[in-house]
Amino acid sequence: MAVTISAEALQARLGEAGLVLVDVRGIEAWREASLPGAIHLNVYDYFIPQSDEAGIASLAAATEAAFEGLNLFEAKTVVFFEEDTGMISPRGLWFHEFLGLEGGLILDGGIKAWRAAGLAVEPGQGAAAIIAPAEAGAVPSRPFRRELIASIDEAGQSTMLLDVRRRSEFTGAFVHPCCARAGRIPGCHHIFWEDLVEGGAYRAPAEVAALALKAGLRKDQPIVTYCHRGARAATALYALRQAGFADVRVFVGSWHEWAGRSDLPIASGE
Repeated sequence: MAVTISAEALQARLGEAGLVLVDVRGIEAWREASLPGAIHLNVYDYFIPQSDEAGIASLAAATEAAFEGLNLFEAKTVVFFEEDTGMISPRGLWFHEFLGLEGGLILDGGIKAWRAAGLAVEPGQGAAAIIAPAEAGAVPSRPFRRELIASIDEAGQSTMLLDVRRRSEFTGAFVHPCCARAGRIPGCHHIFWEDLVEGGAYRAPAEVAALALKAGLRKDQPIVTYCHRGARAATALYALRQAGFADVRVFVGSWHEWAGRSDLPIASGE
């Protein structure tokens, strides 16, 4: 099933009943110029503090509240877009699917592709929301797709764990200041997430499949993707899904959470 839509195909559907365009860039960029009628949703700034069952339920509750605020549960088709196809619009689609919703798409190439096709933009106005932390102990009122998320325990048990960070993060040569330790989860595979896109859009499925197989991934086993705090991992999830890897989930706590657990092992170097 396709998860992307081209600028030309989207333009032909403008005005369609139930179609909602969601700009996930910074709110100032949306206000300056966006797709016609697009609303704004910040899907990037909130990251799960702890990926146990309570933390996962809290994440679902926080996401549900933001989606309710924008009436996205009533939409038929929701198209997420950013400047191009990067690490934010796939995260928006992942949240959409996590809540059990269907009809979500990524504008492949983002607003750059829209402009390149000569299509009109306008200042963003109207509804805007942010996925913000829920109260302690919060649970969603609707069921959510637990199978799209990997807890820290499940990440540690995975035999098909994929690190999509920069090579310097993978080896431990670079560490984000917010992370307690440098390195990677032992036994993981590696593909740099930017190698899954080209020219601001997803690479062809056959090319992604070749990269994944070369990295040691298998289509007959569940794959868990991770990065620093879960955004780039969603970009990889949809690249892999389009390439025929059906069972892919995101370790949303990612390296930030793993590094903060001194009882968990790490690896570093080449």
